[in-house]
Amino acid sequence: MTAPSAPPAQRRVHLTRGLSIGQRAVVPVLALISLVGLIIARVWPVQSVVSGDATCIMRILTGLPCPGCGMTRSWVHMAHGDVLTAFEYNVFGPLAMAAAAGLVIYTVVALVRRRPTERLFDQLNPKFLMVAMGLWLGYSVVRMVSIGIGQDYFALVVA
Repeated sequence: MTAPSAPPAQRRVHLTRGLSIGQRAVVPVLALISLVGLIIARVWPVQSVVSGDATCIMRILTGLPCPGCGMTRSWVHMAHGDVLTAFEYNVFGPLAMAAAAGLVIYTVVALVRRRPTERLFDQLNPKFLMVAMGLWLGYSVVRMVSIGIGQDYFALVVA
């Protein structure tokens, strides 16, 4: 007698090592998104981000920068070689751009060597990621408070 098969909702497609297609696709998809962002930052004209209007919903509604405020401008300036201005727009912009480039390189190397890309998650330290996230959010709070009380330390962000 054969065992009853699981209902279709409970059946999952698995590849090697018991990982679903979705789990195996996370790193390549993030790398592809990162690559698109890096390319856009490189081809986007610097003048349009310097003089362009704000597109951030939080900034439009409150006048205060969100945690990612200045990130696009930072990436564009960084991609065009203006490192100092990139850090002025958002300290974490160039760092995020370096992480995106590193993710793309890691994924390409893993795929060329035919190694599973999801091993990246085993190499990331969750404590480091939590500290980095805390620093990023803390930096954002400092920017919001300083701009809210009228200090111009971060005037470039809301200019």
